[in-house]
Amino acid sequence: MRRGVIHEILFDAAWHHGKTEIVSGDMRLTYAQAWERAVKAAHAMRGMGIGRGDVIGILDVNSHQAFELQYAASMLGAIAHPLNFRLPLNHLVHTVRQGQDCVLFANRAMEPVVDALRPLVRHVVWLGEGRAGRGDAAGGRADLDYEDLLSGEEAGSTPDPGVTDADPYSLLHTTGTTGRPKAMRYRHRDIVQAPLQIAHHLALHETGAKLTAGDVVMPLIPFFHIHAWGTPIFAPYLGLKLVLPGKATPAEQIRLVQSEGVTWSNMVPTQLLMLLDAMRNDGENGLRLKVLTGGSQLPMGLASRAYETGVRYSVIYGGSDQLCAAITVSAHAPGSRENLEALSSRLARIPMVRMSIRGEDGGGLPADGHSAGELWVENPWLPDGYVGDEAATQQTYVDGWFRTGDLAVAHPDGTFSVVDRVKDAIKSGGEWIIPSAIESVISEIAGVRMAAVIARPDERWGERPVAVIAANEPLDLSAVEAHLAKAVEGGRLARFWLPDAIHIVQDLPLTSAGKVDKLALRATFAAT
Repeated sequence: MRRGVIHEILFDAAWHHGKTEIVSGDMRLTYAQAWERAVKAAHAMRGMGIGRGDVIGILDVNSHQAFELQYAASMLGAIAHPLNFRLPLNHLVHTVRQGQDCVLFANRAMEPVVDALRPLVRHVVWLGEGRAGRGDAAGGRADLDYEDLLSGEEAGSTPDPGVTDADPYSLLHTTGTTGRPKAMRYRHRDIVQAPLQIAHHLALHETGAKLTAGDVVMPLIPFFHIHAWGTPIFAPYLGLKLVLPGKATPAEQIRLVQSEGVTWSNMVPTQLLMLLDAMRNDGENGLRLKVLTGGSQLPMGLASRAYETGVRYSVIYGGSDQLCAAITVSAHAPGSRENLEALSSRLARIPMVRMSIRGEDGGGLPADGHSAGELWVENPWLPDGYVGDEAATQQTYVDGWFRTGDLAVAHPDGTFSVVDRVKDAIKSGGEWIIPSAIESVISEIAGVRMAAVIARPDERWGERPVAVIAANEPLDLSAVEAHLAKAVEGGRLARFWLPDAIHIVQDLPLTSAGKVDKLALRATFAAT
């Protein structure tokens, strides 16, 4: 009986697209072979005592082994918990303890991190190259090796514990930028529906990251970020060749694009920036690649540079606590700054999603293109709330809606733009200042690599903007001021939005999600 659960997607890929490749480091296998390995992994896990409702931690880069484990967990009714190895260690420990992970599948290269997590789990199973050779001295438990486990199993029939689409499948955590990471539990139907809606949306519209039957997909978003934005779900669903980059550097990622014929990828804007920097360093002039980007604002300078390089892109909107909600779409090729701005910011909801932009009084705001309020989202794959955090749940999940904490405006054509986080927006003299708009203008200046605008307390106005700029080369402060003044003259910025101070630094701090860490910047620059 088909139940609409996760592992049925890989089963169908093995059946209908059995010869299509998955490339992962030196490993090349087909969907048919990946299915057999996932079945073996499920049998091995069952032999370890893993069953329905148990949580397995997966601490790995985007690899074929991590891919297989996400499907093997589904066969047992276990809950896949992709772990964010970029979190501070105390936060990572918190996620494993909160998730009550029973077994940790970990990349051998992350052994120092595993030592801190080992006391929290029953077993450690090593992924990657090499063989397990150590154990827990306190408990006397020998570590296991994933490939050894598979070698002792026959593919055989699929375990069938009666899993349904209403069963929990995935445990995901926020990145913890405002405190300890919060956990969300998603059902099979959620992790099936949302990625397939993304694929449907990208196939339906003529936009930069359009998906077609001939695409070769390489996810640069880690599996721990909403299962790489659903890529390991919709790639086999569509029968697309899947290239898993592991720990490849940006230069190595470019070589994978060229050697494997990659046509489609996903990444946050900072990853896109690093990819373009690597191209320039290697003397590459062009990169024909469709890119789905999101997680933070796409500055105009980066958008223009990507487009001139040959990258065509769409912007996705969503998060760990709501999955996907919207993607930018465009009916024509953007050849002007105005069209690039629209493609970088004008979002269209994906099917089955409702959105509402509300003022501080909770009332809806008009779709006039300039009235800014908090974005609320409703969709069928919202979780029930945060696991073990009733106070945060009641504040954020209200009457079936999710309060995103993002500031947005609605446009008359039915699209909307997310302009900033509510907590990052600046209230000066009772009026909103949108840091992302100022950052986008600054990004257009030659030599600017990244820019961030933060709030500084002000006795008279409440808050005033301060700009912090990372430059590739010595930057003339007067050139920055002149460019901002020109943007005011052109009506792109209000005059009172101009920063009271501008700091030029070598680089900007980043969070584990690859976003600029404005909390760290405020601690350094908000008083200067």
